[in-house]
Amino acid sequence: MKHVGVIDIGSNSMRLVLIEIGKKNYFRIIDEVKETVRLGMDMTIDGKLNPLRMEKAISTLASFKSLCEGLGACNIFPVATEAVRRASNQKEFLHIVKSTLNMEIRVLTGAEEAYYDYFGVINSLDFSNGLIMDIGGSSTELIWVKDKTKKEAISLPFGALNISDQFNLAEKMDSNTEKNLNKYLMAQFKKVTWLEEVKNLPLIGVGGTIRNIGKISRKTINYPIDRSHNYQMDSSEVLNIYDSIKYKNSEQRRKVKGLSKERSDIFIGAFSVAAALMKFCDNPRLIVSGGGLREGLIYEILRGEKIIKDVLEVSLNNIIKTLKIDKDHAHHVWKLAESLYTQLKPLHKINGNSGKILKTAAVLNDCGKTINFYNYHKHNFYMLTNFPINGLSHKELIMAAYTMMLSVKENFDIDNSPYVTLLTEEDKYVIQRLGIILRLAECFDRKRNGNITKVECKLKSDQLFLRLFSKGTTETEQKEVEGRGAYFTKVFGKTLQFE
Repeated sequence: MKHVGVIDIGSNSMRLVLIEIGKKNYFRIIDEVKETVRLGMDMTIDGKLNPLRMEKAISTLASFKSLCEGLGACNIFPVATEAVRRASNQKEFLHIVKSTLNMEIRVLTGAEEAYYDYFGVINSLDFSNGLIMDIGGSSTELIWVKDKTKKEAISLPFGALNISDQFNLAEKMDSNTEKNLNKYLMAQFKKVTWLEEVKNLPLIGVGGTIRNIGKISRKTINYPIDRSHNYQMDSSEVLNIYDSIKYKNSEQRRKVKGLSKERSDIFIGAFSVAAALMKFCDNPRLIVSGGGLREGLIYEILRGEKIIKDVLEVSLNNIIKTLKIDKDHAHHVWKLAESLYTQLKPLHKINGNSGKILKTAAVLNDCGKTINFYNYHKHNFYMLTNFPINGLSHKELIMAAYTMMLSVKENFDIDNSPYVTLLTEEDKYVIQRLGIILRLAECFDRKRNGNITKVECKLKSDQLFLRLFSKGTTETEQKEVEGRGAYFTKVFGKTLQFE
């Protein structure tokens, strides 16, 4: 077991992420700290970092270092972005940090910052093509992703702090200022020639501004899940939120539900960048990414430059290792469930591919038992809806949680549950059938030793015949399945028989 601390010295805020790394590079975040330093603000006319802000930054670094050292051996990876990158007294700042804290700060180039944004996003979201945007305090990174590869990237020298300062947006924006700001931003985007080739791609947003936009949206519609990562909004919704806030003064912004009070003075400047880019590129929707620069650094530490091909698989295995779930049993249940799902397609008639939902429910169906065996299905539900699972949409995540619940409690009432507003009637149909399939798969590995190696299904009239291939006797497994026979017949209209 080892510990790593990643420190992101941004232009607006400084963050520390502490992770614990186990065997085979499984990891979990054990602490995260943020301090709003605004190192990129109040720079002198000749481009020097403000002495008072430098002092606060060094004090913050000292605090971060003490947190890392409290864990014993801890490798610290401090990186700095645009504010330090362009500071004329950069060497002086780095020297003070080195001499007082014995800490070597790596100053990222714009290209490196864009790369780590890309690496953090591509390894935590399941997508192939899109435009990534990271609005920082003093820079904005744009990355074009095509077939999961970084095709083009650029770091633009404006962000929440300097845009707000340049256009005097801290207190209020009026229509004339908005017009001038929009003209400026469109001119900047036109200089990026490859942006013309990324029309109509989803915009994947990184950073505090994007997370705040998502939170405002969730508060507005009473969204039942308090989760930023992979939250999605249509472009019309994003632009409507922008229009509803853009002319509010500083005090009025502070009262907007979902908007961080400490960000209220620079929010409009940063939001203007996002809104202008969405119009320029005709992005159909905005996807909030919880992964960015810091996560990109973490994935590099764990995997080098290797991109995760199956984001969901890696995420699930990381949870299995972290919670010390019986991996062999979990994956065997999934193998059996997948086989049943495929063979029973003429019976369940589920349209589309629900494989990711069933896989998640199958491999994590024991997670609640790590808390307490009794009522483990309730722990399952809470844990699944709060786990940092990558590769699933919010709806798919909730459907997996309900699948787990229905595999244990056949009479569970979805209509009176907290997340039902996210589901359609077709979703409920799918969940009910996936729950039965998962229950059967669990029954077939009741001994948790892989005794049933294979199940063959044959439909004949009003009966489903099951043929079991095993290493030993199958009485226990058959008895478990027979206990579910009545409910299977109720849903599918078929009785279960063994050959």
